[in-house]
Amino acid sequence: MSPEPEPVGTAEEAAADLARKRQRVIEFLDREGLDALVVGRQDNFAWLTGGGDNRVVTTSEMGAALAVVTKTHKWLVAYPMDSGRILDEEIAGQGFEPIVIRWYEGSLGEKALELTRGMRTGADFALPEAHQYGSEITDLHYPLTDLELKRCRWLGGASNRILAAVAAELKPGMTERAVAARLLHEYALAGMTLDVLLVGFDHRIVQYRHSPPTDNTLESYALLHPAARRWGLHANVTRLVHFGAPPADIRQAIDAAISIAAGVFAMIEPGRRFAEILDEQKMLYREFGFPEEWHNHFQGGVTGYTLADPTCCLNPEARIVDGQAFDYFITITGAKFEELTLLAGGRTEMPSAGPGWPLRKVETQRGVVMAPDVWIR
Repeated sequence: MSPEPEPVGTAEEAAADLARKRQRVIEFLDREGLDALVVGRQDNFAWLTGGGDNRVVTTSEMGAALAVVTKTHKWLVAYPMDSGRILDEEIAGQGFEPIVIRWYEGSLGEKALELTRGMRTGADFALPEAHQYGSEITDLHYPLTDLELKRCRWLGGASNRILAAVAAELKPGMTERAVAARLLHEYALAGMTLDVLLVGFDHRIVQYRHSPPTDNTLESYALLHPAARRWGLHANVTRLVHFGAPPADIRQAIDAAISIAAGVFAMIEPGRRFAEILDEQKMLYREFGFPEEWHNHFQGGVTGYTLADPTCCLNPEARIVDGQAFDYFITITGAKFEELTLLAGGRTEMPSAGPGWPLRKVETQRGVVMAPDVWIR
């Protein structure tokens, strides 16, 4: 059923990806007047290393190894239980010099500071004597490289196939936990990790915006939401399944969510302000009879190595960049729409919308959008 976790992209694309990351870091060092950058967050480490994984504790934003980068050198600082695996399986051939310390010899951060003593140093986490950076490093993630776009398309397609297969197996009486276990199994076989997994049935979809799985059993309505990660990149997708025709109020909510999402999709283009999209969303919520619903959940923004950043719309200066990935989540009480969206070469695409799931043709002011619909079983 599941796609195999095969490599995606050629050796040439991988080399080009790493070269672009290297150049962006050097330009960042110059721009900020730095000599060295220490990277420890899982998302930034994956970006810097072309998909390398420094995780051990999945619930921490920090990884188990630090990348210390200057214009002329790269070190990997780690404890012995992690250094060999990361060097061999995650960043092989990337030119990192291993710096291995024992667990009782101090922290990884202290070792990084020792390596960079006398240098003007930045870090993506709180590190004494180093300037801490946040969004400034996240901004380096974009535009996505050709390899990253190819990987995002794979993630979207794989998510669609898995969700379609699991949705086809749904039966009334199944528990949310049982369905969540199926999703975890299939995504794991495909080499993906789920950073978020929501499975809600019937009244819990109406009652809660976020519904972690429980022993609640399926009657007629299911919401499935896995937020999948591989190579550090994310595909966050929500799908709805209903046995028989939905009640009128649920149908109205589903129709409005899909229409609003299609309107957002049609607005995505280079240079457009995120705040302008939020204004359009508010107008569409009013137009479809749900003027207050936008207050009740984040409205979306960029994704990629970051699970999702829905705060872009609150920055009046933030604009869309060609080569970004987007996660817009349109929620109305009893319904939700969420698909992975890419902007590449000025063209907007929805790689998670694919064969095996019913699509709906939606007319917007800016053209026709084909969007995943509720699956009537």
